[in-house]
Amino acid sequence: MNKSFLSRVILSSLVFSTLAILPNQAVLARKNPQKPTSFWGNISQILFSKKPPVKPRKGGSRPIDSICIISPDTPSETRIIWSDRPLFAWQGKVKTIKVTDLNNNTVIFSENVENTQQFTYTGEPLQPGQTYKLDIFLGKENPAVFVKFQIMESEQRDSITAELKKLKSRLQAKKSHSEAIAVAKADYFAKLGLWSDVLQQAYSVQKPSPELDRMLKEIPKQLCKDSKAESKDTNSFRLRSKT
Repeated sequence: MNKSFLSRVILSSLVFSTLAILPNQAVLARKNPQKPTSFWGNISQILFSKKPPVKPRKGGSRPIDSICIISPDTPSETRIIWSDRPLFAWQGKVKTIKVTDLNNNTVIFSENVENTQQFTYTGEPLQPGQTYKLDIFLGKENPAVFVKFQIMESEQRDSITAELKKLKSRLQAKKSHSEAIAVAKADYFAKLGLWSDVLQQAYSVQKPSPELDRMLKEIPKQLCKDSKAESKDTNSFRLRSKT
């Protein structure tokens, strides 16, 4: 098992059990299967805290400094993702996204995304254990912002997949609302520290509740605002260092 992933799993479990922020998915489904709104409020508090678990990748120089990649994000290590068809989300006007397989440095997917700021990968399933690069282009000639990410190793991924199937089956048997199922999956992923997968569940809801809708609108504003502030602080430090 990937040691760094295991460490994050243990740490995430301790953090969430200590703070008691996230409800148990089974309890949540029993109490309120049709209106899973309080969970998103808790997720918002975590995402928009002073030290959010999601670390967006921002463009480093003009004209790409207005682009902010939210998912996959850039923690201290390459982000590990469970989904083999992950969510790509960003803030800013983007023309094209491309996915490169870093095993052979080959572009395996390209899509025009001019009319959206989030897109779920629709190519061939990405391979467990493999590292990829997401490139974001402003135009044909413009430099791209990029971020690397890795699909979880097969053994870990298969175990999580089996648990998610059981979870979904239990909730479907109770005729839970589709957003309640997304809540339970997001809760499961959050406890494992798989934040790209948490965001994917949030964005996957077709008709989001008012609370989820508000959170989705605030995600790029809040996360990329913090990223811009960090970028300004870094630039200010560099300028002071030169004088």
